[in-house]
Amino acid sequence: MRKLIMAACAAGLGIALCSTTAASAGTRETTVVWPGQSIQAAINRADPGDTILIKPGVYHQSVQIRTDGITLRGSGAFPGGTVIVPPKVFPKTPCNGGFGPTGICLLAKKVNFSTGAVLSPVRDDTVTNLLVKGFPGNGVFGYGTVGMRVTRVAAINNHEYGISRFASSGTLFADDIATGSAEAGFYVGDSPHADTVVRNDRAYGNLFGIFIRHARHVLVSSNQLSGNCQGIMVLDDGQPGGAGDSQILANSVVKNNKFCPKGGDNPVNIQGGGILLLGATHTLVAFNGVSGNSGKQINSGGIVVASAHALTKGSNPNFDTVFANTAFRNHPADLIWDGTGVGVRFKANHCGTSIPSGFCH
Repeated sequence: MRKLIMAACAAGLGIALCSTTAASAGTRETTVVWPGQSIQAAINRADPGDTILIKPGVYHQSVQIRTDGITLRGSGAFPGGTVIVPPKVFPKTPCNGGFGPTGICLLAKKVNFSTGAVLSPVRDDTVTNLLVKGFPGNGVFGYGTVGMRVTRVAAINNHEYGISRFASSGTLFADDIATGSAEAGFYVGDSPHADTVVRNDRAYGNLFGIFIRHARHVLVSSNQLSGNCQGIMVLDDGQPGGAGDSQILANSVVKNNKFCPKGGDNPVNIQGGGILLLGATHTLVAFNGVSGNSGKQINSGGIVVASAHALTKGSNPNFDTVFANTAFRNHPADLIWDGTGVGVRFKANHCGTSIPSGFCH
């Protein structure tokens, strides 16, 4: 294939692959895509280990990756960089058909769409350094991935999830921005062995800033959450396996006071929620700064630990630890526990109010 590409380039054919240069002794290549060229065409011709470098410009495209080891690299996650926006007509891909019109989709090589079972995952793909905005469905979406990495990406005003992954493991979301998502800015779901890291991200103006549902083994650290209806949420939605075994560390969760009426991912009205463990188990919430989250809904307050049984038939919050957080000016209280579950501990938290009283130092 490499010889055919080089022959076509020598012949002067004006295709995206003519910008390809060898990156490593013929085993890895970088394909350069310019405005007006097809990103999908470059992806379709790429081999594992290849990079697709997208030059600055606005691309009215929806793309799908189902090959291992592809890096999709833009030229900046800002208006003057690489901007991916909806096309006039969406391609009829398995991703768009199964999950809604999506900007960038990383999809398992084989999946049973009737059951959702992943038969052959797609591995070690990276999306980095670009902006994706305004999609009727999702911004960046992964299903059936292993080792998916999304870094330095801005997901703006997408009508479902900003940056998300389902039925996947080994994911990294780092140094990203998600805003204006009608669902979660960052989503980790349907993964009993998620082994996922969400770090150094910013989420504001979404329904949920960071949402972990039916997933275990997730590290959420050093993120900034503000202006969402709920900053961070870990939910047992009643499916087998529950949610938890996670760590929520050193995040800034401030003034998540947007009001979101029930519908979609929220079965009740929500507003003013900082960090919510709803049926999560074996989860550590530590060293976070939580302030100014205020409301009168089920999720409202600074750090809230509660049972999911009444809402989703999920678990009580067993063996959760809330340790060394700083929480002030949250309403109805800085720390809230509904008294359910076993092994729930509140220790060394610096805060003003708690329900029940006695948790603040």
